[in-house]
Amino acid sequence: MIDARVRTNVQRAVDSLKDELVQLVCDTVRIPSVTPTPSDSGSSDTAVEVSGETQVNHAFKPVMESCGLETDLWEVEKGRANLVGIWRGKGRGRSLLLNGHVDVVPPGPLEKWTVAGPWSGEIIAGKIYGRGSTDMKGGIAAAVFAMKALLKAGYRPKGDVFIQSVVGEEHHETYAGTGAALERGYRADAAIVCEPSSPPHKLSINTASPGLVVMHVKVKGKAAHISMRDELIRAGGLGAAVGVSAIDKAFLLYQALLKLEEEWGQTKSHPAFTRPGHFVLFPEVIQGGDIMAASIPEECSMTYIIWHPPQDTAEDVAEEIQAHIARFAQTDPWLRENPPEVYVPLFSLPPFETSHEEPICKAAAAASEAVFNRPASLYGCAYTSDAGFIRHAGIPTIVMGPGSQGVAHGFNEYIEIQDLLDAAKLYAMTIVEWCGI
Repeated sequence: MIDARVRTNVQRAVDSLKDELVQLVCDTVRIPSVTPTPSDSGSSDTAVEVSGETQVNHAFKPVMESCGLETDLWEVEKGRANLVGIWRGKGRGRSLLLNGHVDVVPPGPLEKWTVAGPWSGEIIAGKIYGRGSTDMKGGIAAAVFAMKALLKAGYRPKGDVFIQSVVGEEHHETYAGTGAALERGYRADAAIVCEPSSPPHKLSINTASPGLVVMHVKVKGKAAHISMRDELIRAGGLGAAVGVSAIDKAFLLYQALLKLEEEWGQTKSHPAFTRPGHFVLFPEVIQGGDIMAASIPEECSMTYIIWHPPQDTAEDVAEEIQAHIARFAQTDPWLRENPPEVYVPLFSLPPFETSHEEPICKAAAAASEAVFNRPASLYGCAYTSDAGFIRHAGIPTIVMGPGSQGVAHGFNEYIEIQDLLDAAKLYAMTIVEWCGI
């Protein structure tokens, strides 16, 4: 149990730093840090000279240094600098890694930001608005101020603490960001990824995430002039002898995969996920035909995003889906002779899971109870993150951070200032419980 005096002193220290914490989040949200593309620099093979990601980390760096952290700023890709703040433990405590990313998704049409602009960092009714406020500059800032509050209160962690502020998470570029930081030696006995961890409750402790697989399916048809459409669909028509709409056949396959998704809702589960049916097959892109060609479409493709339980591998999921598609193709004369081409997995992201019995879960739960005066909430999170890569590297990992995933990537993204303060207190208390002071 965390000492009541320590808890009071640290929470008071966090509250005293409120204005600085809020200012840092506002300042970094005002820096557009969308992942750069080759076209950003006018060259096909180089990144921008100094990306928004780098600019954000230049803003974090002096704040880290002001509270006694060493810093390491380096690039794997030109113009895209990672930052790690380093506290060298003063005793024999366990080490802790706090991880977050500075890149953000594009804001989309500016006119849809109806409350405040995506790069405004504007404060309205206790909320900071802007792209990246929740996902996830707020989480990194809270981690930095957790250390600042601890030191201001006069407490020195016994174990090492590393705060990773990395690039490339949104495009899954771990080689340039989190993976590069791990390879550089910034590893620990346990890790907290500071992504937003609500709903269902604010600052829940997320102990698992689904894995992600990207699948592409190509369905072939038979081209014909669109005036022959009636021959394809009317009783007594010539049917496939004239033409076959690839879109029609893809739609049949779409319905078959919808049924598989329904089956998954009944058959796939994991103890960290209390809501049944979370694991899904989502058709993100469906494309076929050419309106200028005036012909029955000869090809239609579908790209799926698939969320699968942590205990399943991408290979298992690929095999299951391919078998389902093959079985369905046997029920349709055209698909039986012209089976869909399935490319799976085109891409995958690892899930993570950490037992509630792991010491880091127990330490975070104790910290949560100290901050919120109620039992901790431990759940699975509904999205992938760099937690999968960190756990895959052998480090027990949880996700725990301010903000709601429900507003991430959306218009009018915001983070509540109270969430930032609570997160800083929660991280500080976890450091006390895990690293010792």
